[in-house]
Amino acid sequence: MITRKKLVVCLFFGVIVLNGCAVGNVYNFTDTRAEIKYSPANGKNAAVATHDQRPDVIKGICDPSYVGMQRAGFGNPWRVHTASGLPFADDLTKAVAESLAQKGYRVIPVFVKHDDERAKVTEAMRAGKAYRNLLFIIKKWESDTYTNIGLAYEIELNVLDEKLNVLASISAAETKTIPGSFWDPPSAARREIPLAFQQILEILLNNQKIRQALH
Repeated sequence: MITRKKLVVCLFFGVIVLNGCAVGNVYNFTDTRAEIKYSPANGKNAAVATHDQRPDVIKGICDPSYVGMQRAGFGNPWRVHTASGLPFADDLTKAVAESLAQKGYRVIPVFVKHDDERAKVTEAMRAGKAYRNLLFIIKKWESDTYTNIGLAYEIELNVLDEKLNVLASISAAETKTIPGSFWDPPSAARREIPLAFQQILEILLNNQKIRQALH
């Protein structure tokens, strides 16, 4: 005979199975390739760096590889990290570097830490002596998946010349809900969040101001 306690336990784990257990899930951003809808200055070199300035990362509440939450069962959350195990900022740098390389740039990835001062970040870029320098600043990136996917982000892009003079600066920011899956939310999130990441990079890189600055 099934007792009430056993029934509750079975129902609890049944909900977890239906909603996909969130434990151990990661998101792959390094395979992202943004479609750049123009040809930058072929043969020129470009340095790319990303400075993670998310408040929870700066305060040490979240690891630099943290990219959001997944929830299972009755909404109990688990943290989700990058598939690479590297800081989210490094994944962004690599994705942009590969995307620019496909358009003819000789790319110099520059990896900086979230706790580096801004002067240290720009000096690291200066060392590459690049024709153009792309500095991304992550001010917000938070995903939260239960059935549907919540995504809030704010990313700034600055293009600097050889002397680190700012040629263009833009931001992309949004809070939105992405349709997920009742039956398998983690799989939907693993697909949809990197896709949203790609779209955000395309918005930034294809902006008219950025396009002009990269020539």
